[in-house]
Amino acid sequence: VATPLKVDATNMPPQATTDGIGATGYGATLSVNLDSREEVPATTPFDSSNVTSYNDTTSMQVFDSLGNPHTMNVYFVRKTPITNCEWDVYVEIDGSPANTTPGTPFTVTFDEYGKPLATANLVPVNYTPVGTGAADPLEFRLDLSNTTQYGSDFAIYKLSQVGYTTGELAGLTVNKEGVIQGRYTNNLTLDIGQVALASFPSNQGLISLGNNQWAESYDSGQPMIGKPTTGVLGTLSAGMVEESNVDLTQELVQMIIQQRNYQANAQTIRTQDQILQTLVNLR
Repeated sequence: VATPLKVDATNMPPQATTDGIGATGYGATLSVNLDSREEVPATTPFDSSNVTSYNDTTSMQVFDSLGNPHTMNVYFVRKTPITNCEWDVYVEIDGSPANTTPGTPFTVTFDEYGKPLATANLVPVNYTPVGTGAADPLEFRLDLSNTTQYGSDFAIYKLSQVGYTTGELAGLTVNKEGVIQGRYTNNLTLDIGQVALASFPSNQGLISLGNNQWAESYDSGQPMIGKPTTGVLGTLSAGMVEESNVDLTQELVQMIIQQRNYQANAQTIRTQDQILQTLVNLR
């Protein structure tokens, strides 16, 4: 049922980084290649402030329930010599340990082809935001299922997470199917409505209301309402001004004809006036 469309201009609520959202269902995804030629770090135990205690690191932003951003750092530490394929993964958020058991790493084991074992690719992350008033804990899983261990340099292939901060409505766009999308200041878009089109059995039966407005009548039949591009309904073009449906050539010909008629009528009146003036002078 078609109803009047109202655009909600309120802020987009924030989304915390959490499981159960997105294509994979995991809060964050990280795909990297860990160099199989790397040696066990010279310094033990692991200390994020000491670059000699880990092999590689990367970071991303995650968000709490209020949309506050937090920096998550992921550290990779070669656990055993090259003859073995185990790596320890340490997670810190805002500089604090965020593994499920603080200080205890998550171990990823690779097979002889450089692929992680299916049972060891989801890193549990647990962190309590401090001083933000957000819900705690911030808990999700970091998916490492596409991480590899090949004989090449450390490289990052994918880094993503599902959370985002709040956003204000910055603009609107309408696609050809009539879907109205809101563009927000957090660089996200949201479908907030859809324009419907109507078709009538007899368009000639519509009643003209002026200003390019028409009304249903008995002769037009009842409207058939649906989404653009479906059935006999057309498409929408956003930001476009409808072109005139007038045949300019035909209208120009009609203007010339009317001008000729006016000139002929004007000449007839002039001739009649001259005849009347001659009759007056004969008296």
